[in-house]
Parts: sequence; structure tokens; C-alpha cells
Amino acid sequence: MMQEAFDWYEQQKPGLGELFITELNTYFNKLKSNPGFYGKIYKNFRQVVLKKFPYALVYEIIKTDVLLFAVFHTSRNPNFKFKD
Repeated sequence: MMQEAFDWYEQQKPGLGELFITELNTYFNKLKSNPGFYGKIYKNFRQVVLKKFPYALVYEIIKTDVLLFAVFHTSRNPNFKFKD
């Protein structure tokens, strides 16, 4: 999913895919340093929505680990966030 998004953004404008990856990495670092900051949305799953791109990171905290469950495009049906 992330590679497809990167490729799509790069096709729209060279360098935009890199900005997407940079923003993802910023949020990955935020989750790493303070995973409990974002609230639960379903059972033990939490979500943070990116600011510049229409994606949400869905994750779970298990002990001291942050497990990324999905990089989810916000225009998709939210019922699919928790399905394989």
C-alpha cells in the first residue's frame, strides 16, 4: 500500500512521493516516542491521521511494542480498517 501510494504521488508530481514518505516517517517517530498519545478507535486499536496526505495509521500497543496494522486511505470504507 505504501509503495503504491508513493508511486501514485510521484506520478502526480515528482518529489511528492518523497514528501509522503517523509510525513509517514515523522508519524512513525511520533508513535515510537509517544504511542499512547492517540486515542483508541476500536478495541485496542488506535489511529493517527496524517496532516498533509489522506491517510491514517492504525496501530496497537502491545506491552512496549507498537504494531502498525494499516496505512489506510481515509476515502476508503472505514469498515475495512480491521479486515485482512
